[in-house]
Amino acid sequence: MLLSRLPLSLCIALFLAGTPSLAADKSVTPGGKPAPSQPHAKPGSKAAQDAEAADKAYRKVQEVFSGDTTVAGEKVAFPQTNPSVKALVVTMLPGEETEWHQHHAPMFAYLLEGEITVIYEELGKKIYRAGDGFLEAMDVTHRGVNTGEGPARVLSVYMLGDDGVPVVEEDAPGAEMEKVE
Repeated sequence: MLLSRLPLSLCIALFLAGTPSLAADKSVTPGGKPAPSQPHAKPGSKAAQDAEAADKAYRKVQEVFSGDTTVAGEKVAFPQTNPSVKALVVTMLPGEETEWHQHHAPMFAYLLEGEITVIYEELGKKIYRAGDGFLEAMDVTHRGVNTGEGPARVLSVYMLGDDGVPVVEEDAPGAEMEKVE
């Protein structure tokens, strides 16, 4: 009798193996709505509402940056004339350095790979690693150096306007001072 039921049992087992898991899916709430990306956000709070709204538009959301102040503490001011956006992926080899420069309009950077150390005039250095997102200084002279062991790739998104120039070369800090020998 056990042998006569084997094919039916085998069919049921194969059927269940081919269906999605019956285990609880913690990414969906009991009402069928996506769970907040901040699991400790209090239901109904602004954070939970924002996360739920983001989840409705996209399947997976990871916030990289949110803010209105650059790394140098400057308030973001968007260009008033000829607004445009330009996005570049900049690759720097180990040890490679940029020229000293400024950005006269907001520039968002996201480090895709590697490590960059940026030296800011009068502010010191900041190290950015893969996964870091930040609003770069606008009117503070700075330069970037790949201080990692491999290539560094930076997604740079410029909010252009006015003169349409994403990078303005500057003299190195202290270049106008007399040299002491």
